[in-house]
Amino acid sequence: MTDSGRPPETAAESEEPATAEAAPEVAANSETPAASELEAPATSKPSPGTAANTDSPAIYAPAPGAITPTAKPRGRCRRGFDAFERLIAFATDTIVLLVAPVIYSIALGAGGWWLLNPKYAHGMADNQLVQRVRLIQALWVGGAALLLLTVYLARAGIQKFRTGAFELRATTLRLNRSMAFVLAMPFVAALTVPGIESKSPRQTALWALVAAIAVGASAYHFVARAPKRQLPLWFSRGLAGSLVAGLWGAYAWVFSTLSIGNHRALRTSVLDLGLYDNIFYQSIHGRFLGCSFIKAGYHGSAHFDPLLVMLSPLYLLYPRAEFLLVLQAVWLGSGAVPVYLLTFFRSGSRWMAIALSACWVLTPAMHGANMYDFHSLTLIAPLVVWLLYFFEKGKTVAYYLMLALLLLCREDVSLLMAFVGIYSLLCREPARTRQGWVTILVSAVYLVTVKTFFMTSSDIFMSGKESYSFAYYYKDLIPKGAGLGGLLVSLLTNPSFVIESALSEKKQLFLLVIFAPLLFLPLLALRGRVMLVYGLLFCLLASRTPVFTAHFQYSCILFPIAFALTPNALARLREGSLAARFNLRGPDLTRAAVVASLVCALLMSWKFGGILENKSFRGGFTRVNRELSPAEQKRYQWVEESAAQIPYHASVGTTDRLGPHVSNRRHVYLYPNGEALEYLLVDEAKLKKGKRRRHRAALKRGEYEELSRLGTLALFRRTD
Repeated sequence: MTDSGRPPETAAESEEPATAEAAPEVAANSETPAASELEAPATSKPSPGTAANTDSPAIYAPAPGAITPTAKPRGRCRRGFDAFERLIAFATDTIVLLVAPVIYSIALGAGGWWLLNPKYAHGMADNQLVQRVRLIQALWVGGAALLLLTVYLARAGIQKFRTGAFELRATTLRLNRSMAFVLAMPFVAALTVPGIESKSPRQTALWALVAAIAVGASAYHFVARAPKRQLPLWFSRGLAGSLVAGLWGAYAWVFSTLSIGNHRALRTSVLDLGLYDNIFYQSIHGRFLGCSFIKAGYHGSAHFDPLLVMLSPLYLLYPRAEFLLVLQAVWLGSGAVPVYLLTFFRSGSRWMAIALSACWVLTPAMHGANMYDFHSLTLIAPLVVWLLYFFEKGKTVAYYLMLALLLLCREDVSLLMAFVGIYSLLCREPARTRQGWVTILVSAVYLVTVKTFFMTSSDIFMSGKESYSFAYYYKDLIPKGAGLGGLLVSLLTNPSFVIESALSEKKQLFLLVIFAPLLFLPLLALRGRVMLVYGLLFCLLASRTPVFTAHFQYSCILFPIAFALTPNALARLREGSLAARFNLRGPDLTRAAVVASLVCALLMSWKFGGILENKSFRGGFTRVNRELSPAEQKRYQWVEESAAQIPYHASVGTTDRLGPHVSNRRHVYLYPNGEALEYLLVDEAKLKKGKRRRHRAALKRGEYEELSRLGTLALFRRTD
């Protein structure tokens, strides 16, 4: 990522030849494709013996009548190398010509049969089909081979009709390169095996990635031949804006509905939806970041997130936990807008920008964070993309405004922002260098100030008496009681253990879920990759499973950075030497990569995301409830009626799953915490052994009378 008006990477750093780039401001405000998107005319290498002017890229032809030096004969080694190159090229063409049709026949026949006969999915997965079924499959493969042969001959016949030459070999080679998408069929068929995403999650992610690459390989050849048509500026802008708004609205609607349904099925909890609901209530009533559920009655004992105080006036619109769930879904969906703007600014292509916006709303990591109650850390996702968009545009004031909002989300976001500052320094421009130092300095001063004056512990892991320590997140790397120093000692003295821990099977799956929907393109972003370092260290060094699982909020420190880096990676594909190394056309490769990324995002969302039901997706620790059963509707109605019986200013004791339904009041506690509680709304089945004994003793002494009951759910009122 770079500021406006400069290429994404310097020639020295990317090993790419310097090229003239159209000003991004022009590309961002015009429908004329960016210069880097247009395919440059091929240039031929000078033949041996011709002279090239070293001061100019032009190749000078000898003047008429001039005596040209005789080219030196090629050496024996050089001639041998040329012969070897020709042999490799011939072998490659032969393989593509002969082997590819066989592979395509198998993929088309076996994959097509599998997709049309899903009842045999388990048999295919275990290779346990009966002989009769195998014979039918073989017939399908043979039929596919005949179909392909017909296609080859028909295409060659059409070519003969047009040009007068029957070129079956050349036609076959062209079709083989265009039909790579057929290779995706067996892998897509394998994804239809019920429960494969939970039984073999890594394999599922890899199959999705392979299928997407196969489609992208075909797209590379199709986009090269597609007509380049330009729509009227007003129409393309309006259409693109409508599509992005539609993606945002659809995401907000789907996940607001899912979140509220999950809440009404009693699958949310005090930690953390009830906790944040109480913070909003307390803040709007003058007790900033107050929370009666936690130590010291103040959220600074865990995190410092004053952005919640700024948002709390909106809570007056609907002062209940459901408001937070809708706010979170709308907030996260809004990230489609900066993703679109950033991609369009870097590429000048509206359809690529829309495709990456679609990938944003499809990404499973965001779905998991969205469906796990409510968290202030989740709110950073769209803000990070906005921050880097303003960085790209050179909008300094807007950049610092977004930086301030990000710091207010949570105190430890300052560590992530420090890595953004390091990236600014790596840009090696005076303005960017100053911006980087300011970002690092402001982030460091903010963290120290907050830890010293606004939180209950100044320790990085919150080890104070009135605080909630997070050292256990990294307990495998921290010797008992060693703290941050112990973590650093482990990193420096036991690297083999650190690497083994960071690359465990679950963490490999986590990386696949984060980066596969983007085809791992962010890793091509060169200097921008430094911004991923903090998130990778935070998640991969952790011992606590939720930190490196895509069902929780912690992935929000990774996937927004990955999305913000993708446009820069695409620019490098388009303009750099990476495509040239494989004799590919940069602009076409870029378009194909976007197509493949969108396909992979769709497949990963299908098997790991929250839009469609699958066996893998979780919202935090629990599966998502998509529809209330009659029993759940009756239970929710009872909870609402019972909560309505509790006077607004009365003190209430509650249990984990019922807490978010009564958390919008000042005096509410996790039972049996709190003294002389006036009302109890509890699920007696969820009281642990010691608490259940105390509860029964209080009832036996007559301290509470029962007002209402539904199974193990009960409402009590204090008698004295």
